[in-house]
Amino acid sequence: MTPPTTDGPPAPTTSREEAWVAHAALLDAAQRATDEDVAYRRPIESIERGAALDDEDIALLRDALVDYLGDAPVRDRAPGRALLRRTDDATDARSRRA
Repeated sequence: MTPPTTDGPPAPTTSREEAWVAHAALLDAAQRATDEDVAYRRPIESIERGAALDDEDIALLRDALVDYLGDAPVRDRAPGRALLRRTDDATDARSRRA
């Protein structure tokens, strides 16, 4: 994926594998949530379009990845951990700016 041309947050995924893991983690979290997928719909749609996530969506993705990676299929673990590191970095960067 190409980097965005705006100053907004970058899209969190850079590969198909990472996008797949992000999608799977968010769907898994949505199924476990009491309010179903309402909160998770926006980040799922953004990831499918390759669009940037806002702070709230990055936090949802990070939490979903933490839960998902504990029992993730082997093929999802490496891209999932790489994506989790970037979501942590994005969260830390936003905290420093605030």
